[in-house]
Amino acid sequence: MRLIINRVFCVLSLVVSFGSVALGQTVTSTYDEDANLSRLRTFVFKEQKRERLDRLATDTLTEKKIKEALSDELEAGGYRPAAEGISPDFLISFLVGTRDKNDERGRDKSYVQGSLIVDFFDAETDGLVWRGIASGIVGQDAVDLKLTEEKVKRAAKLLMELFAKNRAGI
Repeated sequence: MRLIINRVFCVLSLVVSFGSVALGQTVTSTYDEDANLSRLRTFVFKEQKRERLDRLATDTLTEKKIKEALSDELEAGGYRPAAEGISPDFLISFLVGTRDKNDERGRDKSYVQGSLIVDFFDAETDGLVWRGIASGIVGQDAVDLKLTEEKVKRAAKLLMELFAKNRAGI
């Protein structure tokens, strides 16, 4: 099953990389069809050791905003953070990436494309059960922090809407 998920992720990564030139955000997801997503109710964020090159290793402000945006959207959808000392149903991890891009339509414009990848793991097995990817422009020639914050909130909303559809089997 992991091999299938990894292959699907590779294909989705290519689609996101080449298909997100539009100004809006592109979102996509994949999930383990054998996992019972409907039983997921409570969550915690997985402790993540960030590599030195990971932007979130030093940008704890953005990391905090991503956690808040995801928590807000999950709670609006009826999910709850697990109470202290109680095992959650699922664990959440995420990473971000940015890339300098040039307008593929031949214009002499460059922009920064950002991606947010969110993973949900079954807390009992630590197996990946859902992955969502949001990608979009986060600045012209440089990362626009205000635009990034707006994009994070929008990405969290779109990703959690997609999770709700996947959970319902849509």
